[in-house]
Amino acid sequence: MMPPSGPKPCGWPAKAARRWRLPALNINAKLLYQWQKAAQQPLPTDPAEAAEVRALRQANKRLAQELEILKKAIAIFSTTPTP
Repeated sequence: MMPPSGPKPCGWPAKAARRWRLPALNINAKLLYQWQKAAQQPLPTDPAEAAEVRALRQANKRLAQELEILKKAIAIFSTTPTP
């Protein structure tokens, strides 16, 4: 089921949102999330180690976002202005 084009309305049902397909690949978004979860290594059984792994994953995600922002800033500011 393809969602209507444009932003999702506030009252859009959650079930319908899960059935969205990626149009370029014709793949169910829920299936992609399942693949991503299966590929991720499980958390350790020790609660202290599990908390540390969660914190490290969160920090890694934040640093990756910062890196992407910096790459875009370099691309913007490295161009020479035309007179």
